[in-house]
Parts: sequence; structure tokens; C-alpha cells
Amino acid sequence: MDLALLGNMSVILITAVIVLLIFNKLKLPTMIGLFITGIVIGHAINDTTLISTVSELGVIFLLFIIGLEFSAEKFSAIRHYALIGGLLQVCLTTVLITCLGLILRLPLNSALFFGFLVAFSSTAIVMKIMQQRHITHSVQGRVTLGILIFQDIAVIIVILITPLLGGEELALNSLPSVAVKVIGLIILLYVGAKWFIPLALKDAAKTKNRDLFLLLTLFICMGTTFGTSLIGIGPELGAFIAGLLISNTDYSHQTLGYIQPFQDVFMSIFFISIGLMVNLHLFLANIGIIIALTAAILVINFAATMITGTVLKLPTKVMVSIALLLSQIGEFSFVLASEGMNYGLMTNEFFSVFLGVSILTMSATPFLEKLTPKITELFTRIDYFSIDDELLTLPEEIEDPQEIRDHVILVGLGRNGKHMASACKKFNIPYRIVDMNPVIVENQQALGLPVIYGKASNESVLKELGITSALCIVISASTYDETIKTIDAARRLNPDIHIIVRTKYLKNIDDVIEAGADEVIPKEFETSIMMFTRIMDYYNKDVDDITNAVNDLRSNNYDAFRNVTSEDISTYLNYKYTDLEVDSLRVSEDVHIEDLPFKQNSLTVTGVIRGKDTFIDVTKGFKFLEDDLIVFVGHRENINKFFDSI
Repeated sequence: MDLALLGNMSVILITAVIVLLIFNKLKLPTMIGLFITGIVIGHAINDTTLISTVSELGVIFLLFIIGLEFSAEKFSAIRHYALIGGLLQVCLTTVLITCLGLILRLPLNSALFFGFLVAFSSTAIVMKIMQQRHITHSVQGRVTLGILIFQDIAVIIVILITPLLGGEELALNSLPSVAVKVIGLIILLYVGAKWFIPLALKDAAKTKNRDLFLLLTLFICMGTTFGTSLIGIGPELGAFIAGLLISNTDYSHQTLGYIQPFQDVFMSIFFISIGLMVNLHLFLANIGIIIALTAAILVINFAATMITGTVLKLPTKVMVSIALLLSQIGEFSFVLASEGMNYGLMTNEFFSVFLGVSILTMSATPFLEKLTPKITELFTRIDYFSIDDELLTLPEEIEDPQEIRDHVILVGLGRNGKHMASACKKFNIPYRIVDMNPVIVENQQALGLPVIYGKASNESVLKELGITSALCIVISASTYDETIKTIDAARRLNPDIHIIVRTKYLKNIDDVIEAGADEVIPKEFETSIMMFTRIMDYYNKDVDDITNAVNDLRSNNYDAFRNVTSEDISTYLNYKYTDLEVDSLRVSEDVHIEDLPFKQNSLTVTGVIRGKDTFIDVTKGFKFLEDDLIVFVGHRENINKFFDSI
């Protein structure tokens, strides 16, 4: 183990924790704190190679997640805005910044390269802001994402032409081999997306082994990225393609939940690594130039995007929101800058200035985004912008989607889940379902049920189910630990949601309620209630009397049935129900179920009452304890033989 590496990482992490605690108290953006963390420890870390490598994984996971969330159907609806908008925004920004570079007396090739650097916005920052503001699925969110995707693809083209700007000649003799590699990759990706990946994910999901599913997902991400890199396509685009391969399967939401923590950690290290690259002395020495360039770039980016929005005939509030979101220099520009330095398009001093400008534009974005309403109001005072919101109508496919609201989320599609789904459908109650069985999900989706694959304890899955706008969540098919996690996640995402839980044992009631559930219905209690109701019915009790008795049992927090005595039950169990009868036995000493002749006399044990607990899952190997009350059913003659034999 490299102790120096451990020492460096420890210093970085503890510094980041301290800085972020301070920034949290001051209510400042986390991202700025990460930049400052890198700057603060920049002089204490000698070798940043490994840190840079780890930070690049953050960018890869970011693009992988973007691919996961990308929907061909949704993109098709905004392709006009993404393609035309992206092309206009990149070209306008490049031209305007190139002119600025020429004013600063940069050579034409360097000025053009400077324009390319500024034309690409930060996917990481913009996506994080949109997720925090819950505008990812809004008009501005979808158009912004479309432009960002166009930019990410355009980066590949710019990387390919960067050597030409640096004076290198185009190697035409290598084009045939590159074309063969690209065609081969396309074929492999098609086969993978069509057959291999869906089947592999389905088989992994069937095992319900989290580690297996996660490792397969990571292989798809890393393997695709590696494959695209072999033919000269950047790892970022490769990661995006990997996400696309999974996005059209039923497992994208669960995959997103597994990958999100990796992306968050690596992206944090990425922002720290940017701070590590800052030369504080050069930064302070050129602070005036850096601030002036920052202001100029923010204005130019804003203007270019506003012009783009005008051409696309977007409403003012949408244009302003998109323009502010895309006003910064992005993380891919650092990749381009490194390429530019290799071909002599940037000096070290200019790179330091560019780095400082990039950090300031990134840091300014969260603050600028908060000013969207005020800046929109300023623009609406201009005659041209004041009327467009009234006159412009967006195509139906680009309008804000009507998200499901006031619905019920059903966790588990077993027998109870199906009954509840049928009831919701019958009474026109909107509902969504989640289940961890891929076969059930596939079959029920084919029947038209609104069900997705995933764990309900996964925040990404809950968000896909619309947890923030749901009225109620019913958890009927989870282990105890998963139930607690689901309650916690649901309550954090929607503090007002009504949570109903069906748990297995009475003993879990208090813990589940303490975890945040509003109502808890134990499975064993309801089974006991059903048995009790049938007994009452057999004795020809009035329906109202039965209902009142059951309500009394429930209203007394189940204590009435928990504390029922052997004599009370024996009073009821003297006659048969249909062709079977119910009887009970009080255990005088500890004994295993095999030691009592239930099986030999064709009797079935239906439950065991032990103090305040009730057990209905009485299987082979079950041990009865002293004073347990055993409830069983069978024919009267067999019951008599049973009692005669013990």
C-alpha cells in the first residue's frame, strides 16, 4: 500500500470536509468549496497524477448517467431544438470569442481554438443545478440537455481538428482503418443493445444479487468506454453510449441508483483536481485580466444563447433560463486545453489565466441561475420580449409534461399488490408500481400496468415513480430492512406522503412506526383476524357484531387478540367449519413440531400465539415453547386421535 497516496487522499478529504462545512454554514454552493479545497491544498500535494485519473472517472460516470437518463423518444421531441439550437449556440459563441481573441492579439488559430474552449458548457454543473431545482423535465431543462448533448458530441469533432489548428497534416491514409473500426463498433453496439445487454441485465436481476448486477453495469460502462477509445473516440462519448445502451431497458432506473454514488464522489474529486491545477501566484498576478475576461465570456455566452433562443422562438423566461445555465466554461474544455498545449495553441501562462476564468464562470453559475426571475423581468420591459410569451406557442411535444400527481405508489406486485392495483384501477385512482422481479415486471408491462423494475429504497427509482407528488405509498413486499430504508427515502423526498406498511410480524409494528410509517398492518395479525372472523361467522354471529369485534381488536392496538386466552378460544372451537374443525393446544414444555403427531393425524398447524406475538409461518423444525398456544385444523376424528396419542 502506498502510504504517500493514503496521506494525500486523507489530507484532501479532511480539507474538503472542513471547507464544505464552512460553506454549508454560509449557504454557499458546494462546488465553489471544492474548487477552494483544491487551491488550498495545491501546494501540499506533489504528485496529482492519480487524483487526476480518479477525477476523470467522475466525468465518465457523469456522461454514463446522462446516457442512462436519455430517452430517444424524448430527444426525438426536441431534436429540432437540440440540433439547430446546439449548432447555433456553439457556432455563435465560437465566432464571438474568436473575435475577442483577435482583439487580444492572439494568432488566428489560437483565437479560434480559444473560441472552441469557451463554446462548451459544463454538463456536470448544469445537470446538478437542474436536478436541485427540479427542472430537468421542464421545457428549459429538456432543451438545455439537448444542447449539452450536442456540445458533448461536438467536442469529439473539435478534438479531431485540433492537430490541424496546430499545423499538423491530415493523415488520409489512416481513414480506411478508422472507418472499419467505426463500422465494427456500430455493429457490436447494435448487437449489444438489441440482445446481449437486455438479456444479461435480466439474468443478473433475476439473481437479486446486488453485487452481480452492479459489476455487470460497471463492465458495460467501462467496457464500452474502452472499446470506443480504441478507435479514437473519447472516453466521455463512450460512456454516454454505454448509458444509452442501458437506457432503453427496464433496468435503467435501478442502474442509475447504483451508479449515482460513484459519480458524486468522483465528480467532487474532479472539481478539487481543477483547484489543484491553479497557480495561485499567477492567478493573483493576473486577477484584473481574469475578472475582465470572466465578465466578457459570461456576457458573450449569454448573448449567443439568447440569439439562439430567439431563432428557435422560445419564450423569454425559457431563453433567459437556458442562457444563464449555459453561461460557464465546461469541464471538457480542460481536456481540449491539454490537447491545445500539446500542439502549441496555448502557453502555460495563458492556460493559467484560462483556468482562473473557467473556475470563476463555473462558480458564478449557481448565483446567476437564482437571478433568472429578475433578469427575465428586465427583458420583458423591452417591447420585443414583452409580447412573445403571449404570441409564441410551443409545439405540444415540447411543452412541460403533465407529471402524474396525487397518485398511489405500490411497492411489490405480489397478490396484495395486484389486488390493490385492481382496486385503484376500478376507482380511477392514479397509481404506479415497482417490483424487483424482472419476469413479473416484463409480463405486467405487456399487460399495460404502469410498473417499473427497481428497489423502492432507491431514491432514483422513487423519483421515477413521482414520489414528490404522490399522496400515498403502500409497502407490501419488502424485507424488514428494505422496508425501513424505503420509509426513510420516501419520507425524505416527500415529508407529507402517507405511508402504509404491511409487515410480517406484530413485533415490528413499533419499529416501523418509529421509522416514519403512518399505518402498519402485520400479515400475521390479519391472518388471525381472518380466522377469528370465520369462527364468529360459524357461530352465526351478526355481521355488525363481527365488524365491531374486529374493529375493537384493531383499535386496541391488537392487544385484544394478542392477549386472548386458551379458554376463550376453546369456547369457540367446538363445532366444525365446513368439513374441517379448528382446535388448540396449550404447550406444557418446550417441544419441536416433529415431536407432536400433527402430520401423522393429517392436521395442519395454522398459527402459534406466544404472549403478545403471533406466528403463522410454522414450518419443519419449528420449536414450541412452554405456554405456547397452538392453533390447528383438521377433521374431528383426526383431532380426537391426536389428543388420544399425546
